[in-house]
Amino acid sequence: MDYINYHYEELLKLLVIISSKPALQLEAHGIGNAEEEMAIDLDFHFNEFKTQLLEQGLLTATEADAIAEIDSFFEARNCESYESFWCELETHTDWNTVREMAANVLAQMGKGDLSIKVTVVNETSWFSQNVTSQQITVELEYFEGRLDSVIDI
Repeated sequence: MDYINYHYEELLKLLVIISSKPALQLEAHGIGNAEEEMAIDLDFHFNEFKTQLLEQGLLTATEADAIAEIDSFFEARNCESYESFWCELETHTDWNTVREMAANVLAQMGKGDLSIKVTVVNETSWFSQNVTSQQITVELEYFEGRLDSVIDI
């Protein structure tokens, strides 16, 4: 059951990230394509563990349906005509829609006041001084305290 709690907590963090302003979305995903990473993370933490999340009572069927709508929103844009959606996080109008969808899901779950703190540590090449790796820590803040997650990119 601990692994299901882990995926639930990662799903909550992701929903907070998706509902956030572009600057925080970019910071939370670091080097790479934040747009695609959010869709991939949702697919993994939600779709792969949806049955267990429901069985453990961590999600209701209504909440799961609302999260599935976000996943469907991403899937519908997985085609050539929506190419700009996947590279214009800060300016594509559909990102405002998906941010609102995620905020509504969090509110429906009674988690609308959750927040995250992102800490980024860059490692640079001694030769070129270019960033070669990042360690991104995302802290989810609950009323009861904090829960940490470290993602190495």
